[in-house]
Amino acid sequence: MSDSARIDIRLPIGGLFTTIGVLLAGYGLATNGNAELYKPSLSVNINLWWGLAMLVFGALMLVFAMRSRAKRPPPPVVSPEGLATEQREHALGLER
Repeated sequence: MSDSARIDIRLPIGGLFTTIGVLLAGYGLATNGNAELYKPSLSVNINLWWGLAMLVFGALMLVFAMRSRAKRPPPPVVSPEGLATEQREHALGLER
């Protein structure tokens, strides 16, 4: 299996949610004193809370992706002796 086929989907999803969470939480912090903006949401700073939730979710996805990457076995090493054996078996018709 090639390296491009081994990309863990949690890595880009974690990066996306972390980035959007930081931006949204930052906007929530910047507009924290504006009571008129948050009046429709019963004076709850929705931007801050959902930004923090997205940040935590994205960070968890990144942690799980890094843990699975650390557990993954290294790719097999192709040695010159092994390659010569493969070519010899192919020439003799011994491979299945």
